[in-house]
Amino acid sequence: MDPAAFAALVEQCAPTPGLVRPLTAIVRQASSFEPLLITVAGRKPIPIQATDRDEAIQLATEAIATGQQVRTGLAQLDAAETKQAGLTAATTFDACKHIAGLGRLLDARLQATNTKSTDRDQAIARVVASFAARAPDQTHGPRNQPMASPGAGDSTGDVPPINTPARSISEHPRWDVYRAARGTSAFVYER
Repeated sequence: MDPAAFAALVEQCAPTPGLVRPLTAIVRQASSFEPLLITVAGRKPIPIQATDRDEAIQLATEAIATGQQVRTGLAQLDAAETKQAGLTAATTFDACKHIAGLGRLLDARLQATNTKSTDRDQAIARVVASFAARAPDQTHGPRNQPMASPGAGDSTGDVPPINTPARSISEHPRWDVYRAARGTSAFVYER
């Protein structure tokens, strides 16, 4: 989703007016405007970009059922935040409902700060920063995510980051057997 489309969606779906800038900042930091992004938390977070809403719901539900901690949707909300926002595993992947829930969560955090009207801009900045502090990726540019595909979730071993420089010839290769880091599937082996 591009930022302009997201801003229009915020105007339509947010529970209170004037949330375009803070919600855009939160979502830009968390998912780079990807509504179907799922991040399996852990020592090394694993981002998964689902291809459609049904696949996203299935992947998130399976990860939750196996005890994994996941962050979902545009704002990459964890289980507690999803519940506080009034969302479920299914509704978190509906962009409009996610924005409405995120707006409610932002309003609740703002009310918890007990700020005066003169300090409102500073309070909004602190609340937006609180979302950024727990974001899995602190880059502000577009993120290249592996695409979820049948079998891609089977290999979660040491997969090198996507945008790494080319390895030198003298360096031993780290095999990416299922090519999960490139978003395609292929079985690679050496004789």
